[in-house]
Amino acid sequence: MSSELDLLGIEIDSATENNNVSDLTTLLEKCDSMIESEDSHLRPIILFYRANIYSSLAALKSYDPEYAWSWQQSENVLEILNLRRAISDSKFPSLNPIFQCKVYTNLGNSLNQFGRFIEAIKAWDSALNIMPNFAMALGNKGIGLTHYARALYDYGHGNVMVAHAVDELKGAISKDALWDSGLHPEAKEYFRENYLSAEKHLERIEYRFDFDLNQWPVGDSKKEVGYRSWCLDNNLFLSPLNDVTKLSVSAQDVLHLPSHTYNIDEEARFPNYFNIMKQEYVTARFMLFESLDYYSEHISDKDVLLMDGFDGARFSYRIEQLKIAFRLAYSIFDKVALFLNDYYSVGLEISSVNFRKIWGKRKNKNFELNSCFEGSQNWPLRGLYFLSKDLFDDDFDDVALPESKELAGLRNRIEHRYLSLQTYEASVSNTDIHSYISLNDFQLKTLRIMSMAREALIYLSLAMHREEKIRNIENEKVSVPIQSSPIERFYK
Repeated sequence: MSSELDLLGIEIDSATENNNVSDLTTLLEKCDSMIESEDSHLRPIILFYRANIYSSLAALKSYDPEYAWSWQQSENVLEILNLRRAISDSKFPSLNPIFQCKVYTNLGNSLNQFGRFIEAIKAWDSALNIMPNFAMALGNKGIGLTHYARALYDYGHGNVMVAHAVDELKGAISKDALWDSGLHPEAKEYFRENYLSAEKHLERIEYRFDFDLNQWPVGDSKKEVGYRSWCLDNNLFLSPLNDVTKLSVSAQDVLHLPSHTYNIDEEARFPNYFNIMKQEYVTARFMLFESLDYYSEHISDKDVLLMDGFDGARFSYRIEQLKIAFRLAYSIFDKVALFLNDYYSVGLEISSVNFRKIWGKRKNKNFELNSCFEGSQNWPLRGLYFLSKDLFDDDFDDVALPESKELAGLRNRIEHRYLSLQTYEASVSNTDIHSYISLNDFQLKTLRIMSMAREALIYLSLAMHREEKIRNIENEKVSVPIQSSPIERFYK
């Protein structure tokens, strides 16, 4: 089978070089038949080849300038799906480390193209956790960080991010860098050009590399230090810097809205919307943290009579905290949609707005984007759109995050049915009314939703920043600029 796979790779390369769409389509069918007939341990490799074919098909369309900013790139979406399926396959961790790095790197590259730059960083980091000197992951991450830096409204944060990009790019062009199939001269030169450009920028602004980014305390008590350290480790602070460093400079929820404008007769309402979402996020985050200590007794659990169902289910205040954290974090996405509906004047009835419907609708079996989004060259906004595909869209089940159906199903069961969290396995069956999930598994899924809610809030803020730049160029109306000011909090 190894020789057959090698031949498949050669055929894909040949069809790509010859721009042969017919051969690439035939090779897709060949991959499908191989997946159905061969041993399961080869499935991730075949899925990787399928992803490469879709990448090649997309590349053939990239010569059209309109396609580059099209939000309907089905080939690239299917590339991401196949890469994700390869990674989620149980046999993937046992495969060659270099192969694993290639899959993670390609996934990061594709996600970054779609504006999912936060998720892309995680993919590149997964490759670098396996092989810290993997050149393509280092170089592409470095370039991705420079793009992220340019999207920020806080130039100080942007400069810190560029400094991290310089480190990654320097590693990619070093003599110790590992190239998966021999040196790629064009890629190395591209990384070098970006390295020199980023370095020149830091020299121009006299960036202080000796500035201590770890000089801030992370708490005044043992519990606070534990909580804030946990947030740092899981990249949960609402600060873009937490995507590149776990030093204490990141231990602040400083992200808000950029300076933006209103017409004279408009209410300055968007900071209020963001306040609500941000406070709900940090509250859900703390609930998740507290729920991790689920064996500690809470006063509300005292003298509460519950019957033992011998089904492994655990009941406590901490368990309910965990469920509430999941629900609260999940609810942020629909509020993001409400924000978009108002800010972009989409025109949907408030009662019908959600994170799936805000983007467009099905028409004659085809999905049509709302005109206010179609062709928009707003990178973070496109990231929000493709984030929505990972969560809600029934029409895109075949291209969503592999676990998205389960996440949506869990939310439905928490809200409308019965869900029990188990601390040990028991011989029980799920029904339409009552289902079970292990406590540890549910904690991981809640953390996943929390990360995605954070991602959505960052994309929303940066999408507004980009849109304001576009409007300042195009809009001739008289407007009033608004810069959000922090609310003073008083504690006894």
